[in-house]
Amino acid sequence: MRIGWPDRKMGKGSKKAGRAMFSGTSAMDFDLLYQLSYMSVIASSGVPRKLIFERAAEVDCAAAESFRKVELACQTLKYDYAKACKVVAESTEEPSIKEILLRFSSSMISGEPEGDFLAREATAQANNYTNTYDRKLETLKMWTDGYVSLILSSVLVIIMGIVSTMIWTVNSLFLMGLVTVSVGTTALGVWLLYLVVPREIMIPRQADSREQKLTRKMFRFSMLPTLVLCAALLLTQSNLGWVLLAIAAMAFPTGYMSSIGDRKVIKRDGEAGPFIASLGGVCTAIGSTVKEGLGRIDLDSLNMLRPEIRRLSVRLRTGIGTRLCWKKFTEETGSELIRRSIGMFCDAVEIGGVPEEAGHHASLFTTRIALLRSRRRNVSTPFSWLCWTMHTAVIALLVFVTEVIGTFGEMLGQAQGSMPDISGASTMNMFTTFSFSGLELMKSLLLPLIVVFTVSNALAPAIAEGGDRYRILQSLTMTTVVSGICLICLPPVAAGLFQSIQR
Repeated sequence: MRIGWPDRKMGKGSKKAGRAMFSGTSAMDFDLLYQLSYMSVIASSGVPRKLIFERAAEVDCAAAESFRKVELACQTLKYDYAKACKVVAESTEEPSIKEILLRFSSSMISGEPEGDFLAREATAQANNYTNTYDRKLETLKMWTDGYVSLILSSVLVIIMGIVSTMIWTVNSLFLMGLVTVSVGTTALGVWLLYLVVPREIMIPRQADSREQKLTRKMFRFSMLPTLVLCAALLLTQSNLGWVLLAIAAMAFPTGYMSSIGDRKVIKRDGEAGPFIASLGGVCTAIGSTVKEGLGRIDLDSLNMLRPEIRRLSVRLRTGIGTRLCWKKFTEETGSELIRRSIGMFCDAVEIGGVPEEAGHHASLFTTRIALLRSRRRNVSTPFSWLCWTMHTAVIALLVFVTEVIGTFGEMLGQAQGSMPDISGASTMNMFTTFSFSGLELMKSLLLPLIVVFTVSNALAPAIAEGGDRYRILQSLTMTTVVSGICLICLPPVAAGLFQSIQR
């Protein structure tokens, strides 16, 4: 009943996919935690060593590549598993996997049971992953504050440049340098956030929940109309604010649906651990198969998983292949965590493991990851609201200050033009000290800056929160709406302010 990985041997394309799926130290830690947890559950069934390594080599993750090499060395070179682990470890570049293979080799030489060794290693890796995750969350907290400081510093630099244009004649290279510094600082903040966040896959490559399918369809159908509408507005030289509002209107449905799907996935992940543990306990208590035990579970405590479990039960009763039914179930949940934990449980039961013990180990893995992700949301959710609030203040300040100084410069120019050419008019000499030569250049550079801030303040919360890649469209909707409204509404407000003064 191999439900998580359709092919018993991974091809070359699957290996590339596994390496692409996980890049970075924290991603490998998560990958290795799953690999060891899976092997521990399989070994707890009391199966032979050969079957443990065969199943470990078939796991669809990057850490399994080393175990595939071990299995290949045993099959082709006729090594025993202890020697194969040592040989593969010597050629492995990843330090954590290398250490585990060497310890596994020593354990097998000493005669220690594989189940005891893998259970100990899985516990140690779980503790290590938890500590690493917590450290990254603490770093993320600091860098979210740092990101806000970098954005505010960038805005301060731009405002200094705007004010400088009316005090003295400013070189265009100086203004370009200020803009470059602001853009570079903003990009640095986003890049640093990307570096410090925990790397983990929350949504599988073949997510097939109702919300995720609808999100993909809405995105595909909205792409072309958005491009056409924005191109038309730009060709007609419309205000950039209308272009941003058009983007927000097109991105909102997709982003909103993606956020709904993410919230449901989070709730399903929270219910998956108790469900797997209950299923294993029921199967052991009544001495039945997983299919029969599924019908004995009380679903009243499972709010989000209830529809998927009922569909799974119906499919199993109608005689559809067990492997196909479970595969469809994991796809409908739209969760990578459920896909892995269900695969861990079902594979252990398939080879003769005790359902209660397999369910216990799989539920521990699921619950641990779900709790860690809830801590991440405690950091990312306030940061998202802070980013959107800061973006509102930043864009409003930039647009309003630029328009006020620009309007003031126009009024001052009109006043200077209407003054009589009297050599003794010393009282008016102070007006001639103002220079607005660089203001037009600064106003032309302001629009690209607003676009940069709009995109960066949408990327930062999405990076901190993780989840579905379409989730960024929700943040982009918020920032583009704010930028569009500021570009449309604030210039008339600034002009009206000076008109009221003239009256």
